Amino acid sequence: MVTEIELKYSLLESNELTTVKQIKTNISQLLSEHELSFVHQEKQLSNHYFDTADLTLRKNRIALRTRGTQCYGEAESFEQTIKTSGTIIAGLHQRSEYNVDIDDDKPIIALFPTIIWQPNTDINQLQQQIVELFSTNFTRHTWLVSLAEAQIEIAFDSGELACQGHDNKPRIYEIELELVSGDAQALFVLTKLLFSQLALRPGQLTKAARGYALYHESRALNVKIKNKQTNGCDIIEPIALSMIDLPKETLLNEAFTHGVEFSLTQLQRCIDSYVKAPSLIKLNKVSELLVLLRQGFWIFSELLIDDEIILRTELSYFIRTIHWVDNARYIQSLTSKKSSYQKETFINKELITKLQLCHNRYPTESQVLALLHSERFNNLQLELLSLLLKRNNANRAINISSPSLGKFAAKHLTNTTKVLNIELTKLQKSPDASSIDLYLTVHSLLIRALLTTSWFSCLFAEADSDIVKRFNMPWLDIKQGISELQSLNLLQQQLVHLPNQEKKLTQWLANKSENLITALDQSRAKALTMKAYW
Repeated sequence: MVTEIELKYSLLESNELTTVKQIKTNISQLLSEHELSFVHQEKQLSNHYFDTADLTLRKNRIALRTRGTQCYGEAESFEQTIKTSGTIIAGLHQRSEYNVDIDDDKPIIALFPTIIWQPNTDINQLQQQIVELFSTNFTRHTWLVSLAEAQIEIAFDSGELACQGHDNKPRIYEIELELVSGDAQALFVLTKLLFSQLALRPGQLTKAARGYALYHESRALNVKIKNKQTNGCDIIEPIALSMIDLPKETLLNEAFTHGVEFSLTQLQRCIDSYVKAPSLIKLNKVSELLVLLRQGFWIFSELLIDDEIILRTELSYFIRTIHWVDNARYIQSLTSKKSSYQKETFINKELITKLQLCHNRYPTESQVLALLHSERFNNLQLELLSLLLKRNNANRAINISSPSLGKFAAKHLTNTTKVLNIELTKLQKSPDASSIDLYLTVHSLLIRALLTTSWFSCLFAEADSDIVKRFNMPWLDIKQGISELQSLNLLQQQLVHLPNQEKKLTQWLANKSENLITALDQSRAKALTMKAYW
């Protein structure tokens, strides 16, 4: 048995035929420029993944694979592998692996150590039940690199996934860096070098995980065909800003790392979803998760050292960089043909054109993809991963007695809610400012209070419990109302640029804003009566 420690990254895909050759050349040149000794090799890998029809192995967090490997001018060799459950943190994969040489691509599970299996497992029966689920076929370029008394293997894989009964063959296009020997910090150093040359993003899903998803999708498609259904089966969970799942027994010194790991994992999944099918809604979720991460750095600021505070600054940089997505979403909602605003016959084409011109000034999808695969963004995520590993090691050495996380969380929930309540209480008609301006002013305080709730609510109640939902409902209503006010503000700003005065539209906007303020006042009154659940 060996313990596999590796970093996985997905490459930004290109349809250019020369891309594989370019990446191979770039990596070799990069290593040579930094005077790192390496041995390059090219292989053809054919992998077959097996399980029972009811996924017995998968349920026990075991992956069974056979691999055929062929180097240039050599006969094909075969190996069977079992990988057991491990940990994945921000693209860093650690898990136990068992390898056995075999004669062909058919597994013989009796050759594996018995320690792998559950007690009383009938190996012969299990052997008869396993079938092939999916396969991966790809070309692998490897560079065995010597760096700071460590050896690291860089693997660049280019190929495809395949599953019987499914026409779709998702592309494999990724980089893996595996620590062969030595200190894991050398892995980080070499990874940063790759960031300077390649457009990468951390990989949350292994090839096996992607293959299982394809297998499930294939089964869903078969059911759909058999039942002649018209509704597709969406196996991808909708993106949502979840509450951080802090167990009640979490210690104060562990809470920060637990929350950062949770948020960073969600962020990387969100980015994967955006890359697969870009949309402003998904990009907005990326922005929200960056803000959620930064909120943790504010909440636990007294526990941070200077190097960690720098990461908060970097998070702020990327939050500012994609902050435009809010306005882009508002304009998209205003200009959509399905928008309720477009149903108003007095909203003329000239106004819509002006809004569309505003939208065109924002970054394109290709520019956003470049940002999400940029060296600076990758370095931020790698530094967050490094922080997690260092703090996890430090937490193990700290005496188990520490200040109460419950008291710490209650204090922050009380403070953010108290400040927000004070500002909401001031929201009365003022001779110096309109109600619209006053509500827009409290928006940042509202977001801060909701983010603090995201960090700590699980300590006092289940995240989806009625008590949390009831407490959050009026606050979320206010947040939604403020978003609508911002949409109306965008319309109002463009009115002054129209050649003719739009009296009907001006009146409609005034009525719409007044009704919205009335609804916000009702939500505000309800919010101020809510009793704290902590």
